[in-house]
Amino acid sequence: MFNKFLSGLVFGSGFAIAFVFIAYLGLQVLLPAVMNSSNKTPEFNDSRSAEVIEQESSSTPKMTTNNDFKLYKNSSAKMEVPAGGGILSIASINTPAGNKFPSTYQLWITESEFWQVKTNEQNVEIEQLKYPTVLPIDAVDATMRKQAGYALSTMTVHSEAITSLKMGNGSWHDKDMNGKTKITKEGVVFIQPNEF
Repeated sequence: MFNKFLSGLVFGSGFAIAFVFIAYLGLQVLLPAVMNSSNKTPEFNDSRSAEVIEQESSSTPKMTTNNDFKLYKNSSAKMEVPAGGGILSIASINTPAGNKFPSTYQLWITESEFWQVKTNEQNVEIEQLKYPTVLPIDAVDATMRKQAGYALSTMTVHSEAITSLKMGNGSWHDKDMNGKTKITKEGVVFIQPNEF
């Protein structure tokens, strides 16, 4: 009788461990994949075509002493707009069939300006938004949820990177990305995705 109890306990424990593992895998892999598929189309009311400053194709990434690339996670320290820089957030949106490049919705916020950006193939549209009265990262999060449903990535861009982009040089961020960081003549930083 004790052997039956012991074998039942071992079987039950194995089943419980398997169940917990499957539940964990579902939460870590399947749920984010489902949540990252957005069917929303961002609204642009007064957009215009952006004039993008071209960067050299081969530029040496400039490493700085501080960590410029940060993914925002719900933690005690919220991402802040760096002096002379900004926060860039990007989401993948519905891409028309046959497009060679993924379509994206992006937000760019500085100490005084707030912009939304939409890329479709090589076309870039920008629209200035009303500057928020809440913390910049909270405004980015709320706007991204409303317009695209989620953000693939949110990062800070420091003044050194902006200066480099304005001079036509590349960004060191590009080595970690599937796209190129660019800037418009209005000073709007965005990512131009690579081909699929």
